Amino acid sequence: MRRLTLLFWTLALVGAVGCPTTQAPEGDANTAVTRIGIYDSRAIAVAFIGSEVYTAAEGEALAEKTAEFENAEAARDHEKLAELKAREETQRALRQAQGFSTAPVDDILEYIAAQLPGIKKEANVELVVSKWDDETLSAYTSAERVDVTMRLVEAFRPNEKQRQSAIEIQEVKPVPLRRIRTH
Repeated sequence: MRRLTLLFWTLALVGAVGCPTTQAPEGDANTAVTRIGIYDSRAIAVAFIGSEVYTAAEGEALAEKTAEFENAEAARDHEKLAELKAREETQRALRQAQGFSTAPVDDILEYIAAQLPGIKKEANVELVVSKWDDETLSAYTSAERVDVTMRLVEAFRPNEKQRQSAIEIQEVKPVPLRRIRTH
């Protein structure tokens, strides 16, 4: 049961908190931004789960969530267990949509927010946007697009298996978001 509990909470993470990656510089969008860094959000999600950054950031929270689940289970608090399971299911669905579809990963990028200015500078881009974010990208039609996916992936310090998975997921067409959300 303990193993299932750990798996249960491994999949459950903090919800979206937003990230400044798509904040536009001042001025007219089409003239102010000349280069945009784009990334495949699925590769970011794959690289994050289980990475050093994930382990460091989520380790304590995971221990607290596991204890909360075990306490509710021991107290036979069915209402609390149902609440915790619903929260986990929401997080699992979010991570599934991020890893296999085109759901935003702003909450994940928040973990490397301090590194984003350096990544932008290294890639000589003014903005970093998911390649699936058509709304934002349509505001910058004249900007050159530079793929920064692997730079972002490396910021999570993934192991070799995660790195390879992040590379491979980019070669596969994403599952339509509407299909992920209905299952």
